[in-house]
Amino acid sequence: MFASARKAVEILFDPVFFGVVLKALALTIGLFVLLFLGLEYCIHWLIAVYPQWSGGFITAIATFLFVLLAYVLGAPVAALFAALFLDDIARAIEAKSYPVDPLAPGAPFWHALLSGLRLFGWTLILGILLLPLNLLLPGIGALLSLLVSGWLLGREYFELAALRHISWKSATSLRRRHPLAILAGGLLIALLAAIPFIDLFAPVLGVALMVHEFKRLAKGNSNEVE
Repeated sequence: MFASARKAVEILFDPVFFGVVLKALALTIGLFVLLFLGLEYCIHWLIAVYPQWSGGFITAIATFLFVLLAYVLGAPVAALFAALFLDDIARAIEAKSYPVDPLAPGAPFWHALLSGLRLFGWTLILGILLLPLNLLLPGIGALLSLLVSGWLLGREYFELAALRHISWKSATSLRRRHPLAILAGGLLIALLAAIPFIDLFAPVLGVALMVHEFKRLAKGNSNEVE
């Protein structure tokens, strides 16, 4: 797993790969800029409609809501865009690190979209459900969030990487044969996602990590790959 993580970080500065990273990052930031502009519009509208309310009070509430939404939506949105660019990310990695391997057939765009939306939904739901625990019991809540996020991110990103090469049945079988390795990779992604600013890059690095993990595990389990 650590070798895969090292390779994932190394390719971050590859020109082709970095271009994909910038596109995913730009879309993530752009969405939050739109969110911020929407809140700004709502502030001005509320002040105009309810002048008796304190402008400072409305601004404070809007700022709190923006920070809360950014915290809750940050990881799901970044994960969604990373899934949409998964094929480009995987092709850049495989061209650089595995040039002699057969080219992957790839996965249809609609599959990446549905998988990304599923990951977005689960990440958002779990983030909301675990938020009270994080606030009331910070230590226990943070540990539980890390474990749940690690399990979810490892599972989803590994399957996304695997489905470019093999069937869903084979991908599921391979994942179930190596639960600890995939969980370890997922925990590393979840740790990166918990660090401000780095969390924007974490999903793209997670995709890169799981592409390397799939290659490593598939070579050791060639009988599992159809």
